[in-house]
Amino acid sequence: MRKLALILSSLLVLTGCSTKTEVLATDMWVKSSEISTAQGMTAVYGTLTNDSGDDIVLTGGRTDLAEIVEIHEMAMISGEMKMQEIDGGLAIPAGQSIQLEPGGNHLMLMGLTQDLLAGDQITVTFSFRGAPDLVVEGVLAKPAEGGDEEYHSTKTDMEN
Repeated sequence: MRKLALILSSLLVLTGCSTKTEVLATDMWVKSSEISTAQGMTAVYGTLTNDSGDDIVLTGGRTDLAEIVEIHEMAMISGEMKMQEIDGGLAIPAGQSIQLEPGGNHLMLMGLTQDLLAGDQITVTFSFRGAPDLVVEGVLAKPAEGGDEEYHSTKTDMEN
């Protein structure tokens, strides 16, 4: 009986290892600008790598610094470049990376709970469909010129 229990536990451990989905975050930073003040907004940038054999989707996240965290893109809207939420999230194919960058896809932090100054460090949790949440500590706030894009939303509570 003892041998059977040992064999079953070994199989469970091996099964868990073979289906492990791992997401790696590198070069993460958060923008500090004139609009990254309490009740303002900012964005998180860097590289997310899906180091697994399964496709996953970045769906958003959370941080103590913001009331709302969404995955955003830049898009042409009424002839102007504006940012908006990516409906359904951002796919990260198996074994590939995505760039979160100014002027492109990014993790948007809205309704900041306090001012964000250059040199501050925050913790950000990235949420996925198909992978466990990823907590990244020590995301450094860096000053960034420009890039305070206009926000476009169909949500009435976020429109100006």
